[in-house]
Amino acid sequence: MAFLAAFSAASFMVTEKLSTAELLFNCAQQMGLEPVWLTPLGVFVINIDGQERYINLAHSPLNSSTSASLARNKYVTRRILERHNMQNIPFALAHTQAEARVFLSTHGTIIAKPIRGSGARDIHIINEPTQLSELAITRYILEKYIVGKEIRYLLLNHQAVGVHQSEYGTSVAHDRPLKRISYPQEAWSPSLLETSIRITNILDLQFAAVDYLIDDSGRAYILEVNTMPGLKWFHAPSSGPIVDVARLFLESIVDTAHSKK
Repeated sequence: MAFLAAFSAASFMVTEKLSTAELLFNCAQQMGLEPVWLTPLGVFVINIDGQERYINLAHSPLNSSTSASLARNKYVTRRILERHNMQNIPFALAHTQAEARVFLSTHGTIIAKPIRGSGARDIHIINEPTQLSELAITRYILEKYIVGKEIRYLLLNHQAVGVHQSEYGTSVAHDRPLKRISYPQEAWSPSLLETSIRITNILDLQFAAVDYLIDDSGRAYILEVNTMPGLKWFHAPSSGPIVDVARLFLESIVDTAHSKK
């Protein structure tokens, strides 16, 4: 398969961490797709056999709007995973401060995340009721805080193309120091791979990252599903195999366009 060749000798390798937009635009140039920016480092157009296709970094063209909307809403994603008896982190959608305090009392330390947030922004670790009172609580999903190792499985067309371990300690700040260790294929977990594929099938996502939290006992929890994950760490990981995700992503768009003719 094409993605297997991308591990040891990626055809579009970088030594600096370009943004996802830059990676895709540069790769589109190399592929002869004649990219043109429509907005600065955000939306660009490519040419596939004389037809224009638009690349919007906020919304993968490989995912339907319905599928993307299900994954963007963290509470909806949790409810869907719950219906399928998957490895959810304990969670709650509090309608009042009193409900939030009950959840905090039950779990000791919790995390508050914006229901529709992205990019690790506006995330709060909470261990005191006074911290809850500072939040507009209905805008957040509450989750039990679990210390562990974070692993990301990146999937394209229901196949894994890369696996990373994220290392940044216990910080949740947007600008926290970050390392990404890329795993060779033989180190991928068969059970997490199976779960990741199942999630993309349930949500009907053609492109997504499924993040897991592995606690000290080795138990895996589904941390998040991301429908337009950043690509820079796959092209320039802190260590481990490089994966040419930009080319794989664009090749899938070209193949999809051809299949519709």
